[in-house]
Amino acid sequence: MTENQTRVEELTSLISEASKDYHNGQSKVSDEVYDAWVDELSEIDSLNQVLAQVGAIPTVSEWKKVSHDQPMGSLNKVNSTEEVLDWIQSYAPDEDLLLSEKLDGISISVRWFNGKLTQASTRGDGKIGEDITQNVLRMQGILKTLPNKTSCCLRGEILLRKSDFSRLPSGEYSNTRNATSGISKRYDGTHCDFLTVKFYRVLSGPSFSTKKEEFNFIESLGLQTPWWTISGLKVGMKTPQDIWLHYQQSKRDSLDYDIDGLVLEINDLNKQFSLGETNLRPVGAVAFKFAPATKETIATGVVEQTGSTGVITPVARFNQVNILGTNVDSASLYNWGYIQSLGFDIGAKILVARAGDVIPRILTVLSGTGTTYPTPTKCPSCGAPAAKKGEFYVCTNRDSCPAQVIGRLSQWVTSLGVLEWGEVLLEKLVNSGLVKTIPDLYRLTAGQVSGLDRMGETSAVKVLRLLHEKTSLTLDLLLGSLSIPGIASSTVKLFMDSGLDSIEALRSASLSRLEKVTGIGPIRAGTIFEWLRDSSSIVEELASVGVVVQAPIRGAFSGKYFCFTGTTKIKREDLENMVRAQGGEVEKRVTKKLTYLVLADTTTTKAATARKYGTKCLSEDEFLALVSG
Repeated sequence: MTENQTRVEELTSLISEASKDYHNGQSKVSDEVYDAWVDELSEIDSLNQVLAQVGAIPTVSEWKKVSHDQPMGSLNKVNSTEEVLDWIQSYAPDEDLLLSEKLDGISISVRWFNGKLTQASTRGDGKIGEDITQNVLRMQGILKTLPNKTSCCLRGEILLRKSDFSRLPSGEYSNTRNATSGISKRYDGTHCDFLTVKFYRVLSGPSFSTKKEEFNFIESLGLQTPWWTISGLKVGMKTPQDIWLHYQQSKRDSLDYDIDGLVLEINDLNKQFSLGETNLRPVGAVAFKFAPATKETIATGVVEQTGSTGVITPVARFNQVNILGTNVDSASLYNWGYIQSLGFDIGAKILVARAGDVIPRILTVLSGTGTTYPTPTKCPSCGAPAAKKGEFYVCTNRDSCPAQVIGRLSQWVTSLGVLEWGEVLLEKLVNSGLVKTIPDLYRLTAGQVSGLDRMGETSAVKVLRLLHEKTSLTLDLLLGSLSIPGIASSTVKLFMDSGLDSIEALRSASLSRLEKVTGIGPIRAGTIFEWLRDSSSIVEELASVGVVVQAPIRGAFSGKYFCFTGTTKIKREDLENMVRAQGGEVEKRVTKKLTYLVLADTTTTKAATARKYGTKCLSEDEFLALVSG
């Protein structure tokens, strides 16, 4: 494996793990380091699937999972007045900007039909969230009915005011954000009436020319929005830098709720949307983050953790400090190169920050010990020898290391959407010796699963049934779920589009043939070539337990891409299946490769943006006519 390939694998793992930790309330990596990883990976492998991920797969729970009509993406960030000035001069030097508070809570989408609230769901990973309607109906700022029987879907933020946080039982939560996350998903709805929802985006409904009109519409319905104003670099306007500085120095602390920055958007929505997106992050909007708060403390230890790809990550422990209302006692050290650059060791006096007000980070060593923490010699999970790989150390026991085995199993069930198989269950199966590989999951019996602690027979039968329902897989889903470094389902689709649409075709292809596939490049071509040569026998092993590759469907829609958005008369899943039945592909967002955008109103800004890409816009009836024709 080349040095670039190794680094891609490392960065993919680090970014994926950091995102998962953040959105499950266990952040270990600073915003600055995370952004640096993203920037580096973008330069090496701009099409890597991890760059498009936002949020995290919803944790295993009893809440119903729902697919979002439009992906709920995230924002790119700037961290200084210089960076925000560069952004404005690059994209909106003469434009009005709508500037609003960036609320520090939990993202949510809420849908009303004919004025009645019908569904409220969390963001999840941006594509799949959880239906928590019954809890949202109890929250402040929510209207069960809208005036004039308005139908729309709005994006907002659930937050907990500081005054309401003080009413909670003492010590139950460390800060308002953690409390918001925990309370909003309580099955009994306790304390949901303490939470408040504010809205800031219209996902579907009326169309608008400006972001100001959009905010005015939300407020006209009787709903709350974050504080907002029109700003820019024009004479007579308060600049975003001035407003940010005022918030940073005084106003932020006077608020009754937490914010972690300001949001800048080009007010003219046509111009904003025309700039498009990069990895689900709009170019025409950006988050202007606040500077982190810091505290001094003493390092007391280091815990080494092995990730799903074998990378060993050191995590520092230190005397607990309270930063911005949260007690923190640990932070990731990222790799041993970072340890060396800091001069870090146990006993050192360190400066700790909560970058982005969320993620603990060691900024610097204030007073060292004269030594640095040593590099690892063995894997903390399985005890196998550790080997240096670029800036990282990795476990050499790929096949049997419990941390790596559980990571691969988790990737498989998550990709297949079988969320009932959580990491706790997978850990029990691995630790009991029942499962070592993905095919082993399909060999399990209900008796073996129910024999595990806290797994009854009913639950065992259910998880096995759900798994075995996913035995006929498309080639891209199967290979994209096998934890092949840097290879996702979207990568495999590129091979399939080029004619390499079977495992046999891929195996027979030369390295030069793989490299010529549009959008692949030498790094991923080399990775898949080596995997096909050395490790692809797992495809046959999966076939032996009933997991087979679906033959590609050839039909009228072969090579065509569809996206559905807005309210439809026929169930969305049924419409998507109509496309797949004729060999077409379904996309979740508007991209340049899209062939058709199916939506209720073909005159919206989104429709105009799609047409700029050459995408044809259809109504639902026109789509049905296309299907039948």
